[in-house]
Amino acid sequence: MPMNQSLIGKTYTQAESITVSTEAALAYAAATVGVGGQTLTAYVDGSVAPPMYGVAYSFGALGAPILDPELGVEMMRLVHGEQEMRFVKAVRPGDVITSKSSVFAIEPKTSGELLVVAITSQNQRGEIVLEAKSALFIRGPRKKEHLEGEQAEKAREEAEWQALPRLFEEVVVVAADQSKRYAAASGDHNPIHLDDDVAKMAGLPSIILHGLCTMAFVHDALVRRFGPDPLCVRRLAVRFNRPVLMGDRLTIEARGSAQRLAFQMRNQDGVVVLKAGQAEIA
Repeated sequence: MPMNQSLIGKTYTQAESITVSTEAALAYAAATVGVGGQTLTAYVDGSVAPPMYGVAYSFGALGAPILDPELGVEMMRLVHGEQEMRFVKAVRPGDVITSKSSVFAIEPKTSGELLVVAITSQNQRGEIVLEAKSALFIRGPRKKEHLEGEQAEKAREEAEWQALPRLFEEVVVVAADQSKRYAAASGDHNPIHLDDDVAKMAGLPSIILHGLCTMAFVHDALVRRFGPDPLCVRRLAVRFNRPVLMGDRLTIEARGSAQRLAFQMRNQDGVVVLKAGQAEIA
């Protein structure tokens, strides 16, 4: 059954504000480090939270529309399709963050619907610290009339990617306990990331890593390249293309210019797991 289009524009306020702690900031930073990696210098003393920690303090705001019975989201068919984040201001331990969300769009796709949830987070001084959009795909019957347009879009994206000059590559190896650490640090305890039996019932080979953790891998790589200030990354956007498993060897490839770049992530078999990535660097 299609989602309720009349709810486009409806707003939600997270039930409780989140007080950022040093322990939580450090735990998130550690959860996004792969095998043999090190926590970024900017996060070592816990004086500033990783910008990607915004997914944790805004988690309740994202969930509010998804769980709204009026909207009619079929949870068993839902997957995280795309994510965009604008990092406006540094968040530090002691900050009290309040997040609001809204149903930004509901769009028909070739094999389902796309729900776009917009999120704004503010600190205790009323300053915006984060603006985000989460695109959530609700799987449904494949619509043949949209297939030709989808294939043309993929071809256009690939041609644009191949035309860009290469900037750098970085490799991250997913740790055996990566999804468990990320679940604890982010608050996302979806069992497909934690329980092999549930993952297999969902058609997956085993537990998979959170897409937002792979996005955090990219953020850390960009800070290593263009930092050390974590807010050198002003905007990050990505499409989650294929599942990532524990033990995967992931290659981040960036192309374009140092101020506005594109990126992809592929696994050890050459399968693109993140695509259509975009980053804006201050």
